Amino acid sequence: MTDSPGRLTLAVHRGPHALDPAWDSAFGARSFFSATPWLRHAHATAATAPYYFTARSPGGDLLAALPAHPLEDDAPYVFCRPDFVLGRTYDAPWTPDLMPALALGGRNPSHGKAAGADPDALGALLTTAEEQAREDGMRSVCFLYVDEDDDVLRTALTGAGYTDLAFETAYSLDVPSAADGGFEAYRARFGRETRRRIRRDLRRLEEAGVRYELSPLTDDLIDRIAPLELNLYAKYGTPADADAFRRVLTSVATNTGDTARVLTAELDGRLAGFVLFFTHRGEMYARQTGYDYEAKGDIPLYFGLLYYELLRLAVTEDVTAIHYGTGSGDVKLSRGCTGRAQLAYVKAFDPQTGVRLAELKLGDHGADIPA
Repeated sequence: MTDSPGRLTLAVHRGPHALDPAWDSAFGARSFFSATPWLRHAHATAATAPYYFTARSPGGDLLAALPAHPLEDDAPYVFCRPDFVLGRTYDAPWTPDLMPALALGGRNPSHGKAAGADPDALGALLTTAEEQAREDGMRSVCFLYVDEDDDVLRTALTGAGYTDLAFETAYSLDVPSAADGGFEAYRARFGRETRRRIRRDLRRLEEAGVRYELSPLTDDLIDRIAPLELNLYAKYGTPADADAFRRVLTSVATNTGDTARVLTAELDGRLAGFVLFFTHRGEMYARQTGYDYEAKGDIPLYFGLLYYELLRLAVTEDVTAIHYGTGSGDVKLSRGCTGRAQLAYVKAFDPQTGVRLAELKLGDHGADIPA
């Protein structure tokens, strides 16, 4: 712990166990991936221990908080690495020069968050994080997936000398309360053709006899759902390590507690699909899904699980929003989601690489990254 020259007391922790309950309450909406349940999982699966920066008032009140994850050149979390996401988006062959990097915010490809409305406190944490990255021999520091409406964080990052780059969109669904009509109010948002399409989906799901079940993420359930997500990877040609995938799910079950649940769908007694999601402070986060394509056939199980049934559950639990992350924008928009632009803020320590970042900002290179 170090005392700053002014009124702030800055501290650097190396484990989420050191964080008090004020950490989670300091963050606002869309912040699950910077909250302690997810941070415990990210910590357990990190090659190098993450950092947790805090700034407090003289009276001990938490004014700002910031998680940060050292990412090596071969870190498997490619959608959280500046070299990968910027290299793909902007077709820039030099982006490996940004690695290794200290990635600020939650280790997740959407809604990167810091806590704090005090610009001095937030700026002090950004300075501390940069100093730590330089000390550790990193080549850059980045804050990816910053929400376009996060004005306080964006102002702090600009003031700290980061280059901002547009590169993604995250999608969320506002959930109507039961008092406002719940699922029927959701359907009423759409035009006639989409309402007809949703009605047809629901009829086909009912006629097929789809049975939904809500369960905690247990070892037994992991063994059942893992092959379904691997099927999804195989369908789209994405390489996957089955053992590594199971280890990740086991860590999620161990570290995220009752925030993690699984909604499954069965057809004729056979597990046909699932969605793993988290609930935190009145919001849901759909994280992973998978299917038995032979069992489901052409039944619209994706929409049944991720939108219709998950929305019904959200209404009963007074959830205000479901967050679906990035990618597949047209599909998500077709079921009532709204998009929120995500910005990448990057600061390279090598001057020439910094010039290249500035050139990216000046050019017209934007493109979506596949999910």
